[in-house]
Order: sequence, then C-alpha cells, then structure tokens
Amino acid sequence: MRRVVHAHSQTIGIELADGSVKTFDHVISSMPITDLVSRMDGVPQTVSQALGRLRFRNTVIVFLRIQGPDLFKDNWLYVHSAGLATGRITNFRNWTPHIYGTQSDTVLALEYWCYHEDCLWRLHDEDIRAQAVKDLTASGLLKNRAVLDGHIVRIENSYPVYARGYKEPLAVVADYLKTVRNLSLIGRYGAFKYNNQDHSMLMGLLAAQNIAKGERHNLWAINTDYEYQESSVITKVGLVEKAR
Repeated sequence: MRRVVHAHSQTIGIELADGSVKTFDHVISSMPITDLVSRMDGVPQTVSQALGRLRFRNTVIVFLRIQGPDLFKDNWLYVHSAGLATGRITNFRNWTPHIYGTQSDTVLALEYWCYHEDCLWRLHDEDIRAQAVKDLTASGLLKNRAVLDGHIVRIENSYPVYARGYKEPLAVVADYLKTVRNLSLIGRYGAFKYNNQDHSMLMGLLAAQNIAKGERHNLWAINTDYEYQESSVITKVGLVEKAR
C-alpha cells in the first residue's frame, strides 16, 4: 500500500504501489503514523510540523544457530553492559524445545536498535553477523561453541521514541486524524504507543466492534498505562469499566 486516500475529511480507500485505488467503507491502518500522515493530501502545515517531531527506532535481529543445547537457562536476557552492542538475547530452545525435534543445536536472536542514519543500519549483513558473534563471545554465553549459521532481519520503525515532550506533537497529529472519518489507527506503529502485543490485538478487536456494531471505543486510550489497565476489564465483548 502506498497511502490512504481521503477527501472532504472522508476516507475513500487506499492507493496501491501501482497507483491504482481500491475503495473501502472503512480503513484500519497499522502502518507507522509518520508514514500514514506524511502521504495524505491536504495535511495542515501545523500537523506536518508536529509529525516531524515524532521518530521511530529500527530493530536489527541477528539469528545465530549455535552448536549444541544448554547454552544458558534464561528465555531472554536484557543486556546493559556498555561493552556489548546488543540489547537483548533470546534463547528459543528455552521457550519451547519441541520446535527443535531431533535437532540438538540452539537458535539465539540478538537484537540491535538504531535509527536510519546510524552506521549499524547501513552495515552489510556479514558485518552485523560478525558483531553479534563478537558480542556473544564477549558475554561468555557462547562457551566456545561453534556458530553454524546466521540470518539477519531488519525491521523499520519498530519502536516509537518517547522523547521528552513527544506527547504535544502526537496530540496535534491525533486531533487531526480524529477529523478524518472512517479511519482507525491501531497498534504500536499506527497509534505511536509502546503497546504490548495484547494491547495491539485489543485495539484491532475494538476497532472491529466500532465498525461492525457501531460502538464507540476510544482506541487512543488503549496503551500500557497502569491506570487504564486497572480501571478496565477485558471481556469477550470488549472493554468494561470497573466499578469504583
């Protein structure tokens, strides 16, 4: 998809990469809010300026197949050492060993976070793989095991950046989007919220209820804020406020 098409504050449909337009009664967008709004026609200058103050960070995941099992006991490790570039290491064998079958090796994932302009994002896969092996060796987790294979996955705009003062420009963008009818934004990308997976799934379910049943769930209120979680209960029919 190239962009959402709207006219007179009414969503019409989406424009595909080949330039063709598909019309829809309602569009649910989970694309980065910065991409969504920057590609819309007729966006006020104040909104465009606010949009320029919102940023995402990218993720680079290095999957390494390590010889043998039993590297370490944890499902994942958050890394805070200044001497290591990776920020999180996941051991998939410790999540569920059943996916390995008779295979005795271990697959680890080392995550790296960066902006588009950072050197890491522009490195060749071979260099990123070498960095991951270096980090794993320096951490002591490799234990002289052989690294048998590697695979690199790059994910753009994976984390909204909660820079100081970000709520003000986000409010400007959100207020504008609320004037565009038949358009719902969901997920970590779409709503610029550091959602957990369950929050993002809930946004999708409630957006569907709004469309199919004419309900009026406020999707912008769904996030990881404790007050919101504690004041509501997730049920089969949606979100119900707790009695106070």
